[in-house]
Amino acid sequence: MMNIKNWMSSMTNGTMKEKFNGSWQGTCMKIAASKPEILLVIGGGMMLFGTIYACLQTDKAKEAVKKMEEDIKNVEKSVVIEENEQIKLLPETKKQLKMERGKQFTQIYAHFAYEMMKIYGVAALFWFGGLGMIGKSHFELRSLSRGLAADLVASNNFIAKYRERVAKAVGEETEKKIYLGTQEGMVPVIEKDPETGEEKVVEKKVDVFMAQPGSIFALNYTPTTSDAFDIRSFADHYLQARVDKINADLEIGLKRAYSALDILRMLSFNENAWGNNDEMIKKLLNYGISGNARKVPDPEMRKLKVTKLEGYEEVFDVERNMKVYRPCLRLDFNFYPLEGKI
Repeated sequence: MMNIKNWMSSMTNGTMKEKFNGSWQGTCMKIAASKPEILLVIGGGMMLFGTIYACLQTDKAKEAVKKMEEDIKNVEKSVVIEENEQIKLLPETKKQLKMERGKQFTQIYAHFAYEMMKIYGVAALFWFGGLGMIGKSHFELRSLSRGLAADLVASNNFIAKYRERVAKAVGEETEKKIYLGTQEGMVPVIEKDPETGEEKVVEKKVDVFMAQPGSIFALNYTPTTSDAFDIRSFADHYLQARVDKINADLEIGLKRAYSALDILRMLSFNENAWGNNDEMIKKLLNYGISGNARKVPDPEMRKLKVTKLEGYEEVFDVERNMKVYRPCLRLDFNFYPLEGKI
C-alpha cells in the first residue's frame, strides 16, 4: 500500500510527469538527430519490399501479356478478312473500318496498361516512396553538414574575438600560453654542452606543453615531425616565408584553396607522425583555407593565420629509461570546412 501511495503522491507532485516529459523530449531529440539515417533505412526497406512484391507478381504479368497478344492477333485476323473482301467495300466504309480497328488496338493497350498498373502499382508506390525517402535523407545530410560548417565558422570567429579581448587584458604572450596549453615547471631537460657537444639531463624551469591545446589542428613541431626543425630558424625564416607564399597564392588566385594537409606538408610536417589515424587525415583533407572571395566574403578568413609558441614536450628517452623534455614549436591554425567554399 505504501508503494502505491508513494507512486500516487509522486504523480500528484509532478515528479513522474517531469521525468516522462524529460525522457520523451530526449527521445525526440535523438530521433531528430538520427533523421537522415532513419529515412535512409526506411527508403531502402521500401525499395526492397517493392522489388520483392514485383517479383511475386511476375506470373500475373505474364498472363496479362499473353492475353494482350491474343487480343491483338484476333484484331489482326479480322483485318486480313476485311482486306480480302475490300473489293465490295466503299471508300467511306474502309475509312470507318480503319478507325474501328484503331479504337480496338487503343482499347487493348489501355486495358493492358490498366492491368499492369493493378499488378505492379503497389510495387511502384513502394519504389518511388523509397526513392523519395533516400533523396530526402541525402538533402537532410547536406543541410546538416552545411549547418555544422556554418556553426563551426561562427564559433571560430567567436573564439578569435574572445582571444583578442583576453590578449588585451593579460598580454599577447600570456594569452598564447593559456590558449596553447603551457604550464611553467621544473622538469628534466636534455641540453647539449656547447664545448663538447655531449647531451646531458639538467633540471630547468621551462614552459611545458600539457594536454591538447587550442584547436584540434594544433601541432608540436619536433625533430621527428619536421624536416627543418630548429626553433629559431624554423620560426623566423621558414615558417613566415611559407605562410606568406600560401597567402599570396590564394590572393592572386593561383590556388582556389589549400587543404590543411597541403598546408602542413608545405610547412614540413611529416604526416606519418599520425600513423594510421585515417580520421585525422580525412579532417585535414576536408578542412583548410579558401581564397574564393565570392564564397568566403570575409577577407580575414581567406588568409592562413598561425599561432606559434616555443616550449618543451615530454618524451621517453629509451637510452636513459626516463621521461625527459625536449624543445618544440607548437603551431595552431585557423582551418575551417572547405565544403561549399571552393
